[in-house]
Amino acid sequence: MNATDAAKTDSAETGSAPLDTANLARSARRRPPIEIGFVLAGRLDDIDRNAVQEAIRELEIRLAQSFPEFRWQLNVVRREEMSVEGLERPIAFFQQGQAERDAYKWDFVFVITSADLIGYFKPFALAAVSRTLDLVVVSTARVDPKAVDIDRSREDRIQIVSRRIAAICLRSLGVLCGLDESEDPADYMWPPGEARDLDGLHEFSIDEREEMEDTFEEVADLRLEERSEWTRRSLARFYANVAWTQRRQIFASVLQAAPWKFPFRLSRLSTAAFSALLVLQMTAEVWHMALHQSTAALSGLLVASLFGTTGYVIQRQGLFVRRQDRHVTEQIAVSNITAGVIVFAGLLTTLLLLFSVSFLLGATLFPSEVIASWIDSDRDTVATSRYTMLSAVVAAFGLAIGALGAAFEDQSYFRHVIFVDEEL
Repeated sequence: MNATDAAKTDSAETGSAPLDTANLARSARRRPPIEIGFVLAGRLDDIDRNAVQEAIRELEIRLAQSFPEFRWQLNVVRREEMSVEGLERPIAFFQQGQAERDAYKWDFVFVITSADLIGYFKPFALAAVSRTLDLVVVSTARVDPKAVDIDRSREDRIQIVSRRIAAICLRSLGVLCGLDESEDPADYMWPPGEARDLDGLHEFSIDEREEMEDTFEEVADLRLEERSEWTRRSLARFYANVAWTQRRQIFASVLQAAPWKFPFRLSRLSTAAFSALLVLQMTAEVWHMALHQSTAALSGLLVASLFGTTGYVIQRQGLFVRRQDRHVTEQIAVSNITAGVIVFAGLLTTLLLLFSVSFLLGATLFPSEVIASWIDSDRDTVATSRYTMLSAVVAAFGLAIGALGAAFEDQSYFRHVIFVDEEL
């Protein structure tokens, strides 16, 4: 059922005069389109297949009713050839979802699978949402009443599963639009603890709808690569313009990714970096070298370490999105800029933490008199300056060594940390 059919149904139910379908069609064409793609990954059983079809129809009706200012186009692509195991990491479906999104120029993409999704921050996941990629992976494994040994008829199971999938999709759209969690159990943004909690979700608040409308207006705008004046611009200028025009989306996605949690989420990076800190802190040669550097040299070392490690981690973990035809779209540019900023901010957090810990250790364990007698240092040098200079060197080298440790982080987990904003 599309938006026109829904309007006819509403007219019949309310007893109002029949709608002029020709005028309705012309009006629909004038509304800005938003395209949502659904990729059915692997083989779905009869219950899931019918439930997904019903969920997509219900989603189209609800979007048309809640956001009539837009022309909603929901498309389905079946990829039965995809190999799907019983347990899968959400990130395993991202590459296929990105490829389909770019090929069909969708605004959002939902990958629906029967696999049970592995949660990194929760015991399990009903869905994984990525604002960076405008992508959602949805699992049908736990939304079926049969999953918790509740015996229902085939028709009841299809109805329940379809309703729950539609609720997951609507809530995920809220996350993609930057909505915060709600304390109202009837609100789509209320965080469900288990599958049956989805049954009570049925509305967005007025403020939430207004915020989503603002986001949808930006999404529906003509993309840069579709504008004639940008078809011959250089790649650098294209990226610069995307960074400026989509700065709100990029900033919101970076905040959602919480890069300041890098040192606590990426254990190999932190272990390597802070192990190096302890060794360097206790080495007389490092103190001697640090205290004989200029401020400009130390500043340059910090900047080089930060940018160098950012580039290395991005390349080593394969975080940038690329198409086989090397054509860059606005969505790809936004994804790559966001991923780069997230990694940069995460490593900057690590650098500042290394600097702070080194400074505190130096001030606690190495009194000024000890430093002056231990190495060839001017006794009149301010103690704070000594600790600052040493901390800069330790932080720069510690971050570089930490980046080598990050290279050994499991790529699936690393990409999950970067790209997944919420496990539902």
